[in-house]
Amino acid sequence: MRLRIIALVGVLALAALPAFAADVCQVPGNLLVNCGFETGDFTGWTQTGNTGFTGVSTGIYAWSGNYGAFLGPEGSDGYLSQNVGAPGVTVYFVSFWLEQLSSGGPNDFTVYWNGVDVGPDLFNSNSFGYTQFAGVLPGNSCAGCNTITFAFRNDTSYWGLDSVFVGSPEPGSLLLFGTGALGLAGLIRRKINL
Repeated sequence: MRLRIIALVGVLALAALPAFAADVCQVPGNLLVNCGFETGDFTGWTQTGNTGFTGVSTGIYAWSGNYGAFLGPEGSDGYLSQNVGAPGVTVYFVSFWLEQLSSGGPNDFTVYWNGVDVGPDLFNSNSFGYTQFAGVLPGNSCAGCNTITFAFRNDTSYWGLDSVFVGSPEPGSLLLFGTGALGLAGLIRRKINL
């Protein structure tokens, strides 16, 4: 199994994992609303910054289900965010599927958790097919008191984003993803080369 690790923050590990076509929106414990954009729009998400060339579509942008997000604002970053959390949960498993449709730049893609950059910090990335990024993050123990934010720009093409999961890192949920990401938390510090 090919495993690539991205920059870590605190006890966070985000890893690019091999393809596994589970519909994470059907996995029990996902705290996100509209995690796979299956409403055909950004219902449940807050969109800020540069909103140009950003939307929800079928076809090549859908990793699972019928819809996925296409993200391609030019000149400055756009942002998608959602507040999540659950009483009694202080550690969260985060997973999402990302693709870059064409090489070149300028482009960037970063994830923020409660305002902290947790990677993957992709800049002027080459193209790659849908790849799962996953990791474990410390969080606040109350409903809706954590924020996941995706920041992105792609002047010449689009990022595809789909199947976002945020929930408790229980072993049963992790098995559905086919990952051992929980064991990576805070241990490995290597940059990804895409």
